[in-house]
Amino acid sequence: MTSNRRTPGAHWRKRPLRFAKDSRTLHRLLAALNRPLPIDFATISRTVAQALDFQLPLPERAWVDATTLTLRGHLQLLLSEYDGDTDAPSSLALHRDAYRLLELCGTFDATTPPLHAYELMRALAETTRSFVDLHEAAGEPDR
Repeated sequence: MTSNRRTPGAHWRKRPLRFAKDSRTLHRLLAALNRPLPIDFATISRTVAQALDFQLPLPERAWVDATTLTLRGHLQLLLSEYDGDTDAPSSLALHRDAYRLLELCGTFDATTPPLHAYELMRALAETTRSFVDLHEAAGEPDR
């Protein structure tokens, strides 16, 4: 080896590490690693807080429908991931309410009055918040 030979990688530029903050990139990475997607409690909490924020004039129907769809997805995720005790009467009632609300979401369409759609969205938000509280009380690790 001669003294003029360069060290491998010495010509590479030094760049700081960048971590992906985009949810699609993170989902692709976790799917490539064959790992289950984590429950994003921060996003769920933010969506629930926005839905439960009382608005005197009713919000636009498009926003209500989009928020309802998002909350529906969050609630379905929490239901599929929750493996706690369903023998307790309060937990069983919460599961029953969640499945009833998810079934009710399927019957709502564009002809549903705006107030009914808004109330359904708020009921979904309250049930989702209860599931998050139940998940945290059970001491489940964030996945």
